[in-house]
Amino acid sequence: MIRISTIVLIISIASIADLKAQFLGCRQITQITTEDCTVLEKLFMDTDGYNWFNIRGWLVTNQPCDWYGITCESSAWPREITHIDLSANNLTGVLPGDLALLTELQSIRIDNTGRGARLRKLISVIPPSIGDLEHLEVLMLGNNAFTGTIPPELGDLTNLRELSLSANQLLGPVPESFGQLINLQHLDLHENRLGGHLPDTLQNLLRLEYFNLSQNLFIGTLPAWTGKLDALNFFDASQNQLSGTIPEELIHLDNLFWLSLADNDLEGALSLPTATFAANIQNCNLQGNRICLPDAPPYANLDQVCSILPQSECKVCQGSDCMSLESVYFETEGPSWTRNHGWLANADPCTWHGIRCHDQKITSIILPDNGLTGVIPRSLSSLQNLEILDLSENTLQGSIPDGYTELGQLKTLDLSSNELTGILSLPMATLGAQLSQCNLSMNAGICVPNSMEYATLNVNPICQLPLRGDCLGYDFIAFSDLNAIPGKQSVKLIWSAILPSTSITFVVERTDPLVSLAEISGSMDAPATFTYTVNDLDPGQHSFQIRQIAANGLTKVTESITVVLYPEDLVTGAAYPNPFTSETSFEFTSGTHGSVSIELYDLVGRRIRTLFSGTPPLHSPVRVNLNAENLSSGIYFVRGFLDGRPVSSQQILHIQ
Repeated sequence: MIRISTIVLIISIASIADLKAQFLGCRQITQITTEDCTVLEKLFMDTDGYNWFNIRGWLVTNQPCDWYGITCESSAWPREITHIDLSANNLTGVLPGDLALLTELQSIRIDNTGRGARLRKLISVIPPSIGDLEHLEVLMLGNNAFTGTIPPELGDLTNLRELSLSANQLLGPVPESFGQLINLQHLDLHENRLGGHLPDTLQNLLRLEYFNLSQNLFIGTLPAWTGKLDALNFFDASQNQLSGTIPEELIHLDNLFWLSLADNDLEGALSLPTATFAANIQNCNLQGNRICLPDAPPYANLDQVCSILPQSECKVCQGSDCMSLESVYFETEGPSWTRNHGWLANADPCTWHGIRCHDQKITSIILPDNGLTGVIPRSLSSLQNLEILDLSENTLQGSIPDGYTELGQLKTLDLSSNELTGILSLPMATLGAQLSQCNLSMNAGICVPNSMEYATLNVNPICQLPLRGDCLGYDFIAFSDLNAIPGKQSVKLIWSAILPSTSITFVVERTDPLVSLAEISGSMDAPATFTYTVNDLDPGQHSFQIRQIAANGLTKVTESITVVLYPEDLVTGAAYPNPFTSETSFEFTSGTHGSVSIELYDLVGRRIRTLFSGTPPLHSPVRVNLNAENLSSGIYFVRGFLDGRPVSSQQILHIQ
């Protein structure tokens, strides 16, 4: 093996010596000028040309336009060298700056990919003089070992369409001058040690289709101007140190099929437009960040986005005002509103339907005739800059929270045409008397007492409500859904009043047929929870409802709730057919967890066979078939046992 290697080495050395001996010298060269030949000779020598993988013609023939990797423009003398392609050819050493003397060059491709670990690399810095090649359209120098910074002179290559400096050891920032490369379509800088902020001048690269910045040290936020590069179809900025949120402007990149921002320090919830956009990208990766996907109703159709799963704690909009608006949304059935564009879908509530702002402070909430239902939201009282609140023509219930009096900037309040009830509190009446516009009319039962305290406000009507002598608390109370907890022979009903009441009566009723079971009356100074237990119930289905009776006799009924009570023992159904000739069957249901056996006995008490043995599921019918094979005519008994205890028996008759 050693002798063979020695022979190969001797042959290689001999071959190199032969090549050097054959070199004609640039004075013998035809086709190109002596000066251009000298540049090629220097390129060959400076990059260890004798060890290239392919050196066809180099320094041997007198026709350089036919040398491997060299392309010339025309047939007339002198011909101009237009293309150099020596990629994957084992070049090493220093790239000579004299290449700039080949003034008609249109492309330089010395991307040292391929052939694995045996491949050598170009080292040192990228010659700044390459920036003088005004006709250059392609510069591919990836997969080498260039060091230092990117020469800003490359920004002078205004005809450049493709630029790759990937997989080198470059450091420092991307030159501001790159903004001049307005014809650039392919920019690959990945796998270097480039850093700093991305220069804003890159927003001028409107023809850019491929943009790879991955595996570098870039910092700062991802610029919003990336959304202006609408020709992009590939964008990779993964494995950097980018921070902040993903700009929503990315949604304008209609041609994008590859997006990777993985392994950065990005954070925040994806807005609905961004999440919807990203979910439709063919290849997308946002992992390795602190990005999250909300599970709010607007995102209902998005199971995951770029491998990110929805999270309940993920909020697009942050801060106390956002928390208040989120409460409003959920308390009033926001997903069912007539119009809810923007709500919980992006970080700027000022863009949400019905919200108006001044200096990024919420000043108006205008949601009339919009399908709001449920209890009037108390959380609005925290919006200290609110000037206009219009929730008219909805189906809001309950009384107006006294917390609304804390809205010190409020000028207009319109809660008309809802289902509000109760006595208007004196603080709220005082506020209403001071507002420029206030309308609480056309509600279910809200009223203003004709008492001295209210009369001293010297306003009648107050918020379009006249003072009334019969305003004594004829109010319905909004309360939580009715819940039921079944027992052995009982059902415990639970409901909670959400608001205090001056006078209210609850009647517990059983439906189908309608029967009144109990009456609970009184007044409450604060929200309260009520319970009532219905006892002595047989197994089966039972339905209940709660009826409210206000002081003026008006009633309001809740949705009914249905409960099924199961038997606690083993129940065996009647066999059919009975009498039988060839086969009969029956069902049994176990109401207690335990071992069940169903046995067949003859008339004198002998066990004939076991029809079932095991632990059946609770409250689920199990069917048993009895085949008459090998049975004589006569009377038999089917007996059921629960944990060895006899609990049921029935007689059957077999006839042959």
